[in-house]
Amino acid sequence: MSGENAELARAALAAFTEVDEGLVEPQRLEEFFAADVVTTFSGLMNEETVLRGFDEFLQWRAAWIEPYDEWSYEPVKIIDAGANRVVVTLHQRGRPRGSESWVEMDYGLVYTVEEGLISQVEFHATPDEALEAAGVRE
Repeated sequence: MSGENAELARAALAAFTEVDEGLVEPQRLEEFFAADVVTTFSGLMNEETVLRGFDEFLQWRAAWIEPYDEWSYEPVKIIDAGANRVVVTLHQRGRPRGSESWVEMDYGLVYTVEEGLISQVEFHATPDEALEAAGVRE
């Protein structure tokens, strides 16, 4: 089952790219995420943040991307963490509005999958922190 969870994570990330490129509506993401998905942020912001539901996450994400003229991210690794967890490490880059410089960062996610949908997303400030949170050693 956990191999299927890694494929679910890969498909969810691909769907986000389709949404970002305007190829599909955000509702497409409902195929991958539970309606009551819980998203937490550890070390990415000044304080622990918890978002409940998919709409709250989409609003947060729009605000995160808004300051950039150009913004992209790509999965670096998708790792089966056993049971119902998947670790995704990502590289993000953006060019702030009105700037010629790029801002880049690497971070990690831990997805928890229940009943074939991602029910929890944990953002971690670094890929290593995400691996540690999921109990994965590389």
